[in-house]
Amino acid sequence: MADRVRGVGLHLDSAVQLSSQMRYESAFALLRTALEQVLVDWLVFQGRTLVQRFPGVDEERWAEWQHDRATGADWTRTIRDWSRTKKGDVRIVREGLFSEPDEHGNKIQLSIYYFLLDQYLPTLGPPSAQTDTPYLRLEDLRRLAEENEALWRTYLTWSSLLTNLRENALLADADANRLAAHYRFLSSYAHPVADHRRETYGRDASMGWPRYDHYCSELVLLYALALGALEILNFLPVVKTKPGVSLADPDRIDLVLRVAESSSTHFWFLGTNAHPYDLWKAHNTAFFQLFKDGQLTTPQPPPPDEVPYPTDPLRRLIEMHASTTEVLTGLTYLSPWPREDARFR
Repeated sequence: MADRVRGVGLHLDSAVQLSSQMRYESAFALLRTALEQVLVDWLVFQGRTLVQRFPGVDEERWAEWQHDRATGADWTRTIRDWSRTKKGDVRIVREGLFSEPDEHGNKIQLSIYYFLLDQYLPTLGPPSAQTDTPYLRLEDLRRLAEENEALWRTYLTWSSLLTNLRENALLADADANRLAAHYRFLSSYAHPVADHRRETYGRDASMGWPRYDHYCSELVLLYALALGALEILNFLPVVKTKPGVSLADPDRIDLVLRVAESSSTHFWFLGTNAHPYDLWKAHNTAFFQLFKDGQLTTPQPPPPDEVPYPTDPLRRLIEMHASTTEVLTGLTYLSPWPREDARFR
């Protein structure tokens, strides 16, 4: 698990190095990898549920299963939740996995994700791509490929990661939506189906790029701080559960985490810590909605937990560096870090 933390650190360090070379698009693409690994590791470190899927369960068999659970059958005791579709596909969420009990009857619980890191084969391909080998029969390979695809769908797609984090009570729905916004933004750089040159380097990027950009440089650093801190915070509880294992310098780690938090509060990565800029923008939106509905009353500022989450972190960061007054509403935002180039960016 510590090696996984180190791996995220190497990704983040590499992204910062790319940023220092003004390779912002490459840095954002690598940050997309780091974001996904942080979520996988979160489940590796703290996941305590196991999802199972059973297709083709008919009404009679489903009724027998429900009776077993109602009467406390052994095989149902670790079930936290289950559901069945009209087509007979059953999804079961269990507590697990557990080791065999030791001499005192104690069991160790490990996340299913801990084992998936070795079990899932990303290069195997779909069943239709399998061919005969000297070692396995074609039907065995195809069955393995089907199981491999099922592992991906159940545990490793982006939506599956968020679902499993919520089922493990590790992530609130609102924070899942926030992470999804960052995933979409960073994925737009990882999948080059759109031209980001103007957004990344400015309106006149055709005059020469790559070149230094304050906003992309700041955003890369903010992602590195937020993702690195989240990875460490998710790992620290694991250390406390392992007898004989301790951190070499916990005070130093605590200091680094506090500095990282204080340096990136305006990033609004998780939680409801909306910046005054976000409150100002949401207040203006409330004004515009009333005007659109023909009402001339003055709305109250929305509470922080009702402020819409930004979908474009880079555009938000640029606008946060420009003080401005909305002509129609008269509301003013004063930037703590005003920059003259923000209005032209």
